[in-house]
Amino acid sequence: MDPRHPEQAISRMRELMKQYDRIESDMNKATTSAKLAQLEREGGLVVQEICLVAPRIHEAMMQTSRQRRHDLSYGIIEKDVNKNEEKVDIEEPDVNEKPKKKTTRKKKTAKKAEK
Repeated sequence: MDPRHPEQAISRMRELMKQYDRIESDMNKATTSAKLAQLEREGGLVVQEICLVAPRIHEAMMQTSRQRRHDLSYGIIEKDVNKNEEKVDIEEPDVNEKPKKKTTRKKKTAKKAEK
């Protein structure tokens, strides 16, 4: 487990837990003492690696949090899209089309008539 890449800890932990579950299942089905001894050795190594990877999970969480805070501070907010909602395509302006000029108009105000 490379300490410079804590984001890999989560996927590695999932793999290790699958290995642990498989070993535990095989232990329940083992019929010989030699097979149990082999599974114990294998399981011990898996548990040791789980103990080494576990601290990296906190670092991965903090890395994700820092990145999200950075994105929020720069206004990069991603909206969650529900599965039921349709995505709306944003129309891009035509390259050959000239942009419209903005016109400024003064508001017409009615003067009060003096009595």
